[in-house]
Amino acid sequence: MYKPGNKSTWKGRQDPGSIRDVWHQIVEVGDLNANVPAGINFLGFCSDLGVKRNLGRTGAVEGPDAIRKAMVNLAIHFDDEIRLTDVGDVVVSGDQLENAQKEFGRYVTSIVKNGSFPILLGGGHEISYSHGKGVLDAFPDKKIGMINFDPHFDLRQYFQGAHSGSWARQLFEESENFHYLPIGINEAVNIASMFELMREKNQSFISMEELLEDSTEELFARIDYFMDEMDVICITLDLDVFSAGIAPGVSAANPYGALPHHIKPLMNKILQSEKVVSFDVAEMSPQYDDGRTAKLAASFIYDVVMR
Repeated sequence: MYKPGNKSTWKGRQDPGSIRDVWHQIVEVGDLNANVPAGINFLGFCSDLGVKRNLGRTGAVEGPDAIRKAMVNLAIHFDDEIRLTDVGDVVVSGDQLENAQKEFGRYVTSIVKNGSFPILLGGGHEISYSHGKGVLDAFPDKKIGMINFDPHFDLRQYFQGAHSGSWARQLFEESENFHYLPIGINEAVNIASMFELMREKNQSFISMEELLEDSTEELFARIDYFMDEMDVICITLDLDVFSAGIAPGVSAANPYGALPHHIKPLMNKILQSEKVVSFDVAEMSPQYDDGRTAKLAASFIYDVVMR
């Protein structure tokens, strides 16, 4: 079920005489059923049913608004030509995850085909199936590369329905144009058959050890090699790629994760490419957070807006 943007969410600090200093002062709201706004569109996916099906801890359904609240007081350091619009949420009703994913994917397609840039707010990582499907449908004849910052491959089977750990397998099975670069993979939390599937699909990955220990130049080279082969790039940031000490508010807390300074240079490198058309942030679970995780998500969204 789709709900248009709500301006009441965008309230924050208001200094005397301030007109255009922080995001909540300029964010507009929109209704995708009326039109797709130009510029950057924030679209939430209110779901943790995929997390529940994947036997994770629930709570990510509240993630989109938690991220919005962390963005309201971000400073403006860009020109009037950059337009930010909150176009609302797709909310999963009952057990209807697959229907909600299809609906969300159609909105992603509409935003991208309009030439606007979607920043997609999760919610469980099942958001990335809709994200990828939406971009694939927008560019049916292009090679689509999805870069996933995540300790998990998300290549699990889905015999009893789609879930937060199956989205990449679904996209592989549905499209020959889907290509995949996971960054931060932890061998200990991915079963052997997932590594085998990556070999079968002739896909590469960057392990957590490589992310933490290799030089930035080495990592840049591997990312460039992937991006050079793609026509279109989309990015998903699973917040559980970060150490639980700085990102406790996730569906699967990570005791062996990255720090922001490991991810930010790579993210900025990718964003410099003229091929990036979309971005999502996933697994924000506010009930386990003290504000740190939401602010971390907001800081990466800030970088995307400033790209």
